[in-house]
Amino acid sequence: MSKPNPFFRGSELPRLLVLLVILNFGLVYFWHVLSDRDVPAVEPVVRADDPPRPVVPDQAPEFESVTDKTPVGLRDMAAYVTLLKRVEATSPDALAGKGRRDVLYAHLWDNPAHSRGVPVHLLGTAFRSIRYESKKSRTGWLHEAWVVTTDSHPNPYVCIFEDPPKGFPLGAAISERVVFDGYFLKLMAYEARDVRRAAPLLIGRIGWTPGPTAHGGGRRVRPEYWMALVIGIMFVISLFRWVAGLRRSLTSASRSTTPRQHPTDVIAPEALAGWIESVSKEHEPVAEPEEPSR
Repeated sequence: MSKPNPFFRGSELPRLLVLLVILNFGLVYFWHVLSDRDVPAVEPVVRADDPPRPVVPDQAPEFESVTDKTPVGLRDMAAYVTLLKRVEATSPDALAGKGRRDVLYAHLWDNPAHSRGVPVHLLGTAFRSIRYESKKSRTGWLHEAWVVTTDSHPNPYVCIFEDPPKGFPLGAAISERVVFDGYFLKLMAYEARDVRRAAPLLIGRIGWTPGPTAHGGGRRVRPEYWMALVIGIMFVISLFRWVAGLRRSLTSASRSTTPRQHPTDVIAPEALAGWIESVSKEHEPVAEPEEPSR
């Protein structure tokens, strides 16, 4: 007769199977979620051995009066409007193709005149977004996003655009991954914590992929995170119950295998003879000691 398996007795095996089913379901679900997520396009890398394109500033007369490290004023308006019209006349794909990826924040800061009117490509995070009425825009509104990139952090770019993507958030404290292709105009002066600073001002188009957001503008938790929480709780509960059941099974199995001596009415002949002999010795008379001779 074979011994029963002490590890799987009663409901331990079904519980283990349920545990494995939950684990497999969770792995399959998250693999499906991760594979369906939109993967951002890989930015082309500018390499040192690529033939460099010369950076040619715009020599149009309207750019001659532009001054750097000052607020946007009347002297900048002619070039400002020219760039707005240039962006409107250029398709998004064409503008993205023109954007220079080798013109960085340091180039614009050190020699802004050399990059005046040059199209620049930015990939960064918008942390501020506002809009205001403007007669210079065909829509009557202009949008302004403050963007930091890897090469500029913590210093921002000021990006001006007319057509925001649908659902693009507005606010003084946002965090949105954006792409911006636009023409560099000037270093614009602004006040930050009572300190006068300057930031590159570009006019162009912004690209943004909307994520799941709440109606109030804040981010809400993605549905798969709630599903992960439910699956995790089920997994922990099932694992705890299975471990507890396994411990009970091992404890009961060890008790059942411990040899025990049970009383019986049958006495072996040898034991009976020994018992009779011991009893007879107990009833033998004890001899008195002899008196010493005189």
